[in-house]
Amino acid sequence: MKCLWKKVICGALVAGMLAQCPQSIYAEDAANTATVTDTESNHVTPDTTQQPDDTKQPGDIQQPDDTQQPEELPQPSAVEGLHTTKQGKTKVYLEWEKSSDATSYVIYRKTAGGEYKKLAESSKPSYTDKNVSSGKTYTYKIVAKNEQKEADEAAKVTFSNTEAVQIRSQKYTYSQMKKDMQELAQQYSDYCEMTKIGTSVQGRGIYDFAIGNPDAEESLLIVSTLHAREYICSAVMMKEIQYYLENYNGTIGGVKMSNVLQKMQIHYIVMANPDGVTISQTKHSRWKSNGRGVDLNRNFPAKHFIPGGKKGEQGYSGSKALSEPESYAVATLTRQLMKQQNLQGVVNYHAMGRIIYGDCTKGSLKKDTYKMYDIAKKITGYSKAPDSGSGKSWGGQYREYVMDLLNKPSITIEIGSSVAPCPHWQYEIEFQKNRYVVVRIANALK
Repeated sequence: MKCLWKKVICGALVAGMLAQCPQSIYAEDAANTATVTDTESNHVTPDTTQQPDDTKQPGDIQQPDDTQQPEELPQPSAVEGLHTTKQGKTKVYLEWEKSSDATSYVIYRKTAGGEYKKLAESSKPSYTDKNVSSGKTYTYKIVAKNEQKEADEAAKVTFSNTEAVQIRSQKYTYSQMKKDMQELAQQYSDYCEMTKIGTSVQGRGIYDFAIGNPDAEESLLIVSTLHAREYICSAVMMKEIQYYLENYNGTIGGVKMSNVLQKMQIHYIVMANPDGVTISQTKHSRWKSNGRGVDLNRNFPAKHFIPGGKKGEQGYSGSKALSEPESYAVATLTRQLMKQQNLQGVVNYHAMGRIIYGDCTKGSLKKDTYKMYDIAKKITGYSKAPDSGSGKSWGGQYREYVMDLLNKPSITIEIGSSVAPCPHWQYEIEFQKNRYVVVRIANALK
């Protein structure tokens, strides 16, 4: 009786609960089916949208698809623009353009006759080799790569850790100068540039060799060897250029080179008269003129220019000012620097006598002209030119053209103690006397 009575009570309770919740949803988990109560009619209909998954077993875990492959990366492009810049006597800086699709670059190196060995791997398009030996030649190979592939081709460059300028004989030729310039331009490519500005009567190039920042706001121009037999000046200027490049990141003559050359680019016309130099070295040692007998330092449109004379060794000013391609090239670069890079002054190198022309009668130019003169005189120990300031003029001189017509300060330095052409033993002496002059003048005028 007690059990029956309990069943009656439980049934009544269940019935009461169902009466109070007509919208309840029941799920029969065991059968994996769902039942929905119709709220309108209380009619219960089965939900057939969900089907039982007979394939799954209790405890099954879905595993990742191991067959999926990583995305294939494109092949990097080959390295371009590889060049070197010598930094001191034991370092060389390599730089190139960034390759598309590359994440790093492998640097290889070999010496003459040897095989390539891996030197390093860089994530940047640059690398500094700090272990190069004097007198050796190295070839570098750069390969672009990423996580999957390497470029088909490698970029190569050869670097010679040698002195480009070596004056072994008295006759420092045009061909040797050009070769030395090209070698310097390759060794120190970030610090200098070699630009052809004209062609001589006989087809030789006339070059502007510039050191320092090409975007500098100011410039200084050095013009050398307008007179053929004075080619000692070209030899000394080339040694000076190399000396400045070797010490680009150092201090010389009390001047921090990089600071000066960042603000002022120095331009050298090392051999303004290449045809005449060749004639002087091979046929007529005392020859001063160019290849067709015109004295280039009488061919500029200064106020005292007088056309005429007789073609030959020296003295002929030409049929008109700037009639010669060499003088025209010099004048054109001078005007371009005035317009484009705020030319601050001009230093002319001639030979011989160890004297300096530095007088100035033009008030607006006196301050800077005397500043240049004083620096050169103090450093070299040279004397004041004997006829400087006397009013005597040969006419058509480049210094007069720069000061009178272009209104820029200029001095002329005559190197060598004996008759031109000067002997070979004086080359090193004159270099030592003049090696600080140009950079000290640039520092004073910047």
